Amino acid sequence: MSRTRRAPLRGALAALALLAVSVSVSASAYGAGAGAAGTAAAGEASAADPLVVWNNNIENMLPVDCSDDYDFERLLTHLAKQSAAPDIFTVQQISDQGQLDELTARLTADLPGTYEGVIAIPEPGSMGRTSPCGKLKNQQTNAVVYRTERLTLKDETRWRSDAPTGGTGPCRNLTPTETSQDRVHNVGVLLHDSVAGKEVAVASIHWPTGTWNGPDCAAENVKEADEAVDRLGGDLRIVAGDANAKTSAAGWWQEGYDRGFRDPIAQLCGGPVCPPEHHTTANNRIDYILAKGGSGFSRAATVTEDVTGGAYSEHRAVTAQVAY
Repeated sequence: MSRTRRAPLRGALAALALLAVSVSVSASAYGAGAGAAGTAAAGEASAADPLVVWNNNIENMLPVDCSDDYDFERLLTHLAKQSAAPDIFTVQQISDQGQLDELTARLTADLPGTYEGVIAIPEPGSMGRTSPCGKLKNQQTNAVVYRTERLTLKDETRWRSDAPTGGTGPCRNLTPTETSQDRVHNVGVLLHDSVAGKEVAVASIHWPTGTWNGPDCAAENVKEADEAVDRLGGDLRIVAGDANAKTSAAGWWQEGYDRGFRDPIAQLCGGPVCPPEHHTTANNRIDYILAKGGSGFSRAATVTEDVTGGAYSEHRAVTAQVAY
């Protein structure tokens, strides 16, 4: 399919530099009245009720006794302190439908509103690992969680992420193996937003790791994610998740930019490469919220261990409010 390519990378970086804003990450930094303001022309959300979006690879919400001291309770407690509850929470590495039900019940109990979710695979295959957490860690897939007071489910789509054939060949779907890769099965939903009177497509994605040479297919994977949310339609389209790829891998971030996606954390950094405080794993930024069709971001942040009182997952969460 032919399409007009937009600005080259230098142009994208210049545009993002103009969009850079500062952020103060405190216990209430993502709610109303927090963060630094910018002009509408500089990308600040202008709508009265932007969508509050969170993303995290939750690492199966493991109990402390089998998670190397990661405690997901810390993130849940932090979420409950925010002045604006998530409208959308995309999660990766959720174990199964039962764990999704557990998560939505907890969010409903702790936060204003009622939460429901859509999972990619209700009963994923086993990862074949030896883990003190057993089945809990051995099953991994992805889900989109949403607040029902504002959002109503209209449609769903699913697709599988790509990796190179034989490690070096063409990009193709990473099919199930003896060590199941159901965690790369993505899910997208179309939601009606009763506040905005519009529709939003949201996808939770997880791309293959370097073990599968996944970053080499990152550009193909962002293309397929874009096609998935386009299938769903909607006024706003959000792709969020664990890309297992730095912004430089295979030109994927630029490919996404050319397709109309904008990255709220990149806007904070003045470009796609960010300092360590925005890394989402030990050494890299590989977890993203990307949106197209919006009118700007506000309250964007990478949720560090300082604000949650300690590590809660091997991946840091990211959040932003998205106007459209």
